Amino acid sequence: MISKTTNKLSGVNILITGGSGFIGSHLARRLVNEKANVSLLIRENTDLKNIQDIKSKVNLVKGDLTDYLELVKIVKEVNPQKIFHLAAYINRSRSLEQMEDCMKVNFFGMINFIRALENVNYDCFINTGTCEEYGNIIAPFKEDQLVDPVSPYSLSKSASILFCDMYHKNTGRPIISIRPFTTYGPVQHSRMLISQAILSAIKKEDFKMSLGEQYREFNYVSDIVDGFIKASLCKEAIGEIINLGTGVEYTVAEVAKKIVSLMGNPIKIHFGAIPYRENEIWHLYCDNTKARRILKWKPCVSLEDGLKQTIKWTLENYKDFYK
Repeated sequence: MISKTTNKLSGVNILITGGSGFIGSHLARRLVNEKANVSLLIRENTDLKNIQDIKSKVNLVKGDLTDYLELVKIVKEVNPQKIFHLAAYINRSRSLEQMEDCMKVNFFGMINFIRALENVNYDCFINTGTCEEYGNIIAPFKEDQLVDPVSPYSLSKSASILFCDMYHKNTGRPIISIRPFTTYGPVQHSRMLISQAILSAIKKEDFKMSLGEQYREFNYVSDIVDGFIKASLCKEAIGEIINLGTGVEYTVAEVAKKIVSLMGNPIKIHFGAIPYRENEIWHLYCDNTKARRILKWKPCVSLEDGLKQTIKWTLENYKDFYK
């Protein structure tokens, strides 16, 4: 079940970065359905397969977060009332070779974007962090805990949230930082666990993975999108960092087994065929008290229902979507 915000977003100018990505494309589709005026900031040669069905209903604006002057022109043209910043350089490798690219896009690119908006009278800028910022501190994670990034990617996201907090305090600008926890659903990239397992079962290819002893929470994408939208309409959220997640953890092995079971057990899972990542996070789930209290948000889609919906969509679309 998805809560409706009819009339609250109708006709509102909205700018989304990362709108052709996984969560961003679902957010864009929801906002189109809400009759908002949606613009998507995309890079040259961006793959638009996630938004094929709404491509004609949104304003596609080409630009790059690393080009400040270009961003100034774009935001002046779009004149957004609400901004959802989801674009990122995503690489969860622990290698320091990723540091420069992560910081260039996720930190300095975000600063370029906020600076470009200085003369825009927006009422909400939502910055997107990551649950991986918390690293291996004691779960469930609370927003006021000291973070422990485990990769250049999660470090760059923590830096961006620190900047947003400082900028809000210094200027009073309406900025909110959201940390979404592990999310899944239709159109997710095939390299992610749930998509990988479903595709392996469809192709009847045995699935190789780690021992799967690490714990994660799993959020259906419509719930996460609902949280982003509720945050954009909530004045009490301004200046806050807010976790979005179920707060319920499962082992990765449990989820892989559940997927294969829901699909009729067509394959075997080879646990331990792939090693754990260096500096693996063992418990990754949140305390969502703040989201429930401030946003009046709660997850509505159970893991089983979400997996069934994802499996159904993948069965219907995998030949065209996962080429």
